[in-house]
Amino acid sequence: MPSLTVWGQRLVKFELAWQRHQQVRAIRHALRLTFPLVFLGSLATFIDQAWLQTTGYYYQTLHVNHWLLQLTLLKRYVRLVSAGTLGFSGIMVAFAVSYYLVADKTAHPTDRLLAGVRAVIGMKFFNVDRGTVLQVQSIKWSANNLGLSGILLGILMGVLVGDSFRWVVQRRTTQEEPLTQPLWLTSIWTLGTAAVGLLWVSAQTVSFNATLIGLLRWPFRLSHFIVGLWGFSALTGVFAWLGMLGPLATTGQTVETAQNLAAVLLHHGWQLPYPLTVHTVISVYANFGGSGMVLGLLLALFLTRPPRAQRRIGWLSVLPTLGNLNAPLMTGLPVILDPLLGIPFLLAPLATITVSWICLRLNWVPAVAYPLAAGTPAPLLAYLGTGGNWRAFALALVDLAISTAIYWPFLKWLWLAEAQGGDEKRSDDCRGHPFF
Repeated sequence: MPSLTVWGQRLVKFELAWQRHQQVRAIRHALRLTFPLVFLGSLATFIDQAWLQTTGYYYQTLHVNHWLLQLTLLKRYVRLVSAGTLGFSGIMVAFAVSYYLVADKTAHPTDRLLAGVRAVIGMKFFNVDRGTVLQVQSIKWSANNLGLSGILLGILMGVLVGDSFRWVVQRRTTQEEPLTQPLWLTSIWTLGTAAVGLLWVSAQTVSFNATLIGLLRWPFRLSHFIVGLWGFSALTGVFAWLGMLGPLATTGQTVETAQNLAAVLLHHGWQLPYPLTVHTVISVYANFGGSGMVLGLLLALFLTRPPRAQRRIGWLSVLPTLGNLNAPLMTGLPVILDPLLGIPFLLAPLATITVSWICLRLNWVPAVAYPLAAGTPAPLLAYLGTGGNWRAFALALVDLAISTAIYWPFLKWLWLAEAQGGDEKRSDDCRGHPFF
């Protein structure tokens, strides 16, 4: 690697070592397996939010209700597609991780399938309605952590089940597949998982999402607001990189946003009482394509001449990413739990927050005041939110260029790591993939 910097060589070596772990290989296979579901679900969500809802950008600009027939029926259809695909992603990851961990240790299809089923059962035991369990009522299952926000839980459950079953399979003395062995393994694991799930539900005083919301609000208790913005961005980035892709929290600044809008509508000029908020800085300038400024990742991907499989994933992810939905790229590349992509995933938003905060603080650009329609292309958010201010649009383009430049060397190093091998090339991972 003579052309690489010292840091580049170290990062490539670390990436190669990371990908050699059996658990990492299984996680990457599982995320790739979920990509078709995540892609279809994200596309359906984008169509619903941007095209079919009255608050959608394309609904308002193209007057969809004037020419699209059966609008209500189409809304129901795309929402069903979204719920049936994205709502299943966490469960599918749990099944696939456990399945792939066992696949190379046994030739019996029953062992592989039972490992995946056990992980799914474990996911269900940790997603029950607490009230129905404690009050000894009919059990109601919770779907909150079974979709995109439950990918991390699915990974953890899949690794736990898969590794434990691998341990059992490696110590099995016979190559036969009797009925009794899968029966007692399944029974012991199911009963044990149910006991742990009961302890979890009994000891849980607040929901998992409520805990995450509390963590996201913590940085704003710090002395300086920009430090709070950095902390908020870093925490949301870490959560997304770990696999919690669903909406975790609101910014809690709807009052400030409403007062900013009232100030513009009721008074002359553009004097906002709250020019620096999560909405005016992060949502508008540091969230292109979703958390991590993944629109910059998408542009850098095309500029670095990626392998054929990654290029196809990039093209498929264009529309969802423009609608600020990053799940396809997060699972398709994948970005989730990839150390080399995790660095720019955290750094790009921090850099754009800093640049945007300085420009807003020095009044070089006006802060956003007007409400923004769902699905608005990310580079247009600042322009439309300021009533057509070209300086705000220029700042958005600068932020996009900064994020693309940050991602560019890391993607080059990633392609180099894949070319050198490791466990398997990502292009090899995509063989047999429904989209490739």
